[in-house]
Amino acid sequence: MEPSPPPQTVTQPPPTVSQVESQVMQKKKTWRDRAGKAGAGVAVAAGATKVAGAGKLVGLLKGVWLFAHFKTAFTMLLSVVGYAIFYGWWFAIGFVLLIFVHEIGHVIVLRFQGVKASAPMFVPFLGAFVKIEGEQRSVAQEAASALAGPIAGVVGTIAVLAAAQSSGSPLLTALAYSGFLINLFNLFPVLPLDGGRVAGALHPAIWIAGLVGAAVFLILRPNPILIFVLIMGGIETYRRWKDRKAGRTSAFFDVPASTRWAIGAAYLATAALCLYGMEYTYVPHHW
Repeated sequence: MEPSPPPQTVTQPPPTVSQVESQVMQKKKTWRDRAGKAGAGVAVAAGATKVAGAGKLVGLLKGVWLFAHFKTAFTMLLSVVGYAIFYGWWFAIGFVLLIFVHEIGHVIVLRFQGVKASAPMFVPFLGAFVKIEGEQRSVAQEAASALAGPIAGVVGTIAVLAAAQSSGSPLLTALAYSGFLINLFNLFPVLPLDGGRVAGALHPAIWIAGLVGAAVFLILRPNPILIFVLIMGGIETYRRWKDRKAGRTSAFFDVPASTRWAIGAAYLATAALCLYGMEYTYVPHHW
């Protein structure tokens, strides 16, 4: 047997300069492509994040716009839900509508006076308010716009009472009683209630009497709303009394005697009507 020939070694010639340059350029191109793909991925991800962020921002702005344009309806709905938890849906709807009628009375008179006022804003379990965005010329104007709320509220409550009498509905009777009650409460002569704004046109000393009365009532019948009224009323009464003594609001508080009598008569008549309405619609409970 003949031995196999030794393996032959094939020697390749060394690469030329052009081949080396070509390989280097190819590697650069490969890394450039990979980097480009990675950068494109990052850009797409960043773009998607920006789009998502922009979408959230647009959604937030839409929510703000909707709230700004439908804040009355939105806050009314919140109040209805809050009251419905304790008193049922139908009573809650009727109660909130009676508050709405009260507040609309303020808005109508304020705008008739040329004072810019917002639509009513509701606060569950605290009622509602109207933001006055202009300035009233006198305390008489303030008293008139303040009285407009309870007067409108009493008119709306009388309509509910008429419906209750014709239908014999206990629900409507309870709503009528509640309507008279909330309007009478608002006539209490303590700032920032309507009665406190009326008192400024009669005599500022009534504010002090109102604060004392509210404090006594709070002791006899503790209520968180009265605590809020006393705190806000004390601050506002102090500010107004200080400004009045300093003479900074003398023109604002300058009211003719005939106007004072007219405001006082309207105030007492509205309060008396509320008291009579509460007595008429009161239904004793036997627990």
